[in-house]
Amino acid sequence: MMKINKLEIENVKRVKAVKIEPSENGLTIIGGRNNQGKTSVLDSIAWALGGDRYRPSQAVREGSVIPPHLHIVMSNGLEVERKGKNLIPTKAGINLVTVLPEPLTSPMLTAEWEQKLTEIAKGGADPDTFMDGIRTMVQEIVSTYSCISEDGKKLFAPEKEVIGTCPRCGQPVYEGKKNFACSDRSCGFVLWKNDRFWTSRKKELTKKMATDLLKKGRTNVKGMWSEKKQAAYDAAVILDDTGGKYINFKLEFPKRKEGVNGRK
Repeated sequence: MMKINKLEIENVKRVKAVKIEPSENGLTIIGGRNNQGKTSVLDSIAWALGGDRYRPSQAVREGSVIPPHLHIVMSNGLEVERKGKNLIPTKAGINLVTVLPEPLTSPMLTAEWEQKLTEIAKGGADPDTFMDGIRTMVQEIVSTYSCISEDGKKLFAPEKEVIGTCPRCGQPVYEGKKNFACSDRSCGFVLWKNDRFWTSRKKELTKKMATDLLKKGRTNVKGMWSEKKQAAYDAAVILDDTGGKYINFKLEFPKRKEGVNGRK
């Protein structure tokens, strides 16, 4: 089921500015007194996703000189952004246009379909014939353009989040499925999530821990396991990079507090 992941509204009806990020599970309830903008939020969603036919009759907030701004991010990755009367193309939308076959991006096709739809509405054309023509065109396009180029596929590769800076070369470090690696492959700096240092202590390197190691050179870890003592312990893990193929780590234990009689 498709859900709204993020909603931003500015200057629509009674709403001056609001940002909503619904919880991943359960329901998100929009509450408030009468005339505080609850319906304005719902109308904004309808306008953003349904187009100008769902545009509120008095869309601009009273007294505002700034046009309405709507931005919705859906759980399937779809993004819709409107500023005033304009529908703003997202990066994914622009990339899609660059790889679509020319017939689908031609303004002449839009004009031709609009003309035929007008004729159908006036009773001067057969809707079934119109739909048959679209089916034939789709079949021809699919058979001719069965796949996109490798360069086209790169446009839709998921963007990686930078979690820190490589301590060796200064390039960005990205999270991968099994590691946190420098973007410069020739550098060779990699933090493996299942490194034996972590698995032997019944831990896995998390994004937060990796971020701390890159930024501070250390991260505090609770509940690491000692096979020798058969007990859990807390310690600071220190990044000890010597430039080799594998990254080394050191442990730093918290100092024990002295007792009443001076004994630790």
